[in-house]
Order: sequence, then C-alpha cells, then structure tokens
Amino acid sequence: MSRRSRFSMINPTDGPRVGAWRRAALGFCLAAALSATGVTAAQAATLEGQQFDDTVVLGQHKLQLNGLGLRGVAWLKAFVAGLYVTTPSRDAAALLAETGPRRLRLKIMLQAPSNELTKSLLRRVKRHETPEVQARLADRLALFAQQLDGLGQLMPGDVVDMDYLPGKGLVLSRNGKAAGKPVVGDDLYRAVLQIFVGEHAIDPRMKQGLLGAPA
Repeated sequence: MSRRSRFSMINPTDGPRVGAWRRAALGFCLAAALSATGVTAAQAATLEGQQFDDTVVLGQHKLQLNGLGLRGVAWLKAFVAGLYVTTPSRDAAALLAETGPRRLRLKIMLQAPSNELTKSLLRRVKRHETPEVQARLADRLALFAQQLDGLGQLMPGDVVDMDYLPGKGLVLSRNGKAAGKPVVGDDLYRAVLQIFVGEHAIDPRMKQGLLGAPA
C-alpha cells in the first residue's frame, strides 16, 4: 500500500463527491456547535461582564430574571443589579404590588463601604414614602440598615442579595451568607424595591434595565 493510500481512504477520482460530503459533514458539526452555544447563552444574561442566570430557586420557588441594570455615576460603575420575580413584567407598578418571592441581586464592581448603600437607601425611603408609612417601617428599616452596614467593605466580585420570602420577610446576604435574621413585612421589601424601580428611582437607566426594557 502506498503512503497516500495508508493515510487517506479518499480516492482522488472521487474528489467532488467526497468534497461535497465533507462540506455537508462540516456544516452539520458547525450547526451542532452553534446550537449548543445557543443553549448555553439562553441560560444566562450578561451586562458589563456580569453574568446572571435566567432563573434562580428561592426557597421552593423558581424565579425568572426580569431585567438587568447598571448603577453608575460618571465613569464609575458601582454594580449591576438583577431583579428576579415569579412572573416577569415591564410594569413597575405591577412589580411593586407583587407579594410573592423576589430577589434583587447586586454584583459589586467598585470597592466601597456598605454604609454608602445604607445612606442612599434611607434617603430614598424618606423621599418615596409618606410620613405614616415611614413611621410604620421605622423599626424594621433600622434593623435592615444595621444589617446592611454590617456587610462592611464591599469588594468587586461580591454578590449582595436582597430576597423576599412570604411568611419570613427580607433576607440580606453577601456571597451566599445571611447577614442576619429575616426582617418581616412585604411593605419593607416594597420600600426597598421602590429605590430601584419606583417613580423616583435612584437611577432611571438602571430602572429601565431592571424592567426589561430594550437597550
């Protein structure tokens, strides 16, 4: 057997036919690869290099990603936020009226003390809520603010979750570790969520992203 026949089972006279077969096979493999890539891409969303799963499980509940938004000031990028809900919606009022489980996830991109988040939260609650609501929330808001302050220095790569579980309340965690006991009340969670998607949201562009608006 010649060198050519030992290393190739293709007859030179079959060139066009075999070439077509090889192109078809290559096309099939490429299509399969692209399909596999598409499945992977459909399972996650990315903004500013921060990846978020399309779904998460909170307690016994499967939540869907509603949208992603960047919180930035000038050229500084503080964090990317992702909002998870049971039923995605672009209607802020509907999301705020929801009483089911929810997750607000912050992927930190800038080193900063967590009390900066606390101060911003307290200012915004005061701006959003009536004096009566503020009085009703006061003790629980103070407890949540204490937990948030307790996170200390936030670093790029940290993940901060603000979860709401019916019957338990608002659970704050950093990198999967709870910062304290749940703080009861869906009204408290609504007050926090208002800061991100409410009428006077802290960042209008971030709000639109969290509502799932097209970029």
